[in-house]
Amino acid sequence: MDKLKVIDQVINALNEEIAVAIEAQQETYEAATDEDAYSDGKYDTRSLEASYLASGQAQIVKELGDALQAFNLLRAQSFIQPPTQQVSLGSLLEIKSNNTSSWYLLGPGGGGLEAEFENKQVLVLTLHSPLGHEVVTKQTGDSVKLPDGEGIIVQVI
Repeated sequence: MDKLKVIDQVINALNEEIAVAIEAQQETYEAATDEDAYSDGKYDTRSLEASYLASGQAQIVKELGDALQAFNLLRAQSFIQPPTQQVSLGSLLEIKSNNTSSWYLLGPGGGGLEAEFENKQVLVLTLHSPLGHEVVTKQTGDSVKLPDGEGIIVQVI
């Protein structure tokens, strides 16, 4: 599997997520600033709730933008990193468990994002996720704890 092409797929997926998040952010901002959103009394919290939602949407856009920037840096950095069998940030790895194979990309952000490459789903892990924390510094052939049992790292790219 070509790691650079997988990273490109993740970057494309992040761009799509950002476009959706920006649209949602604009909609919630408009709802928060609409004249119908102003409260009719002290117990009417529509405006406050809409402003919280708009703030949350803005945070999502920021986090996705940070992840996109980090993946662009990771892509550039992959040209100068020597290949290794140890899992580290930017590693693409295959884990076999119960006769099924799963692909993961240990990324700087965008955890939970899925990208499809060569008819295979690749799940983005971060170092903050339980599985990302479990696999970092492991090597090909090492076993890892998975939610459904135990798996073996078959390859690290």
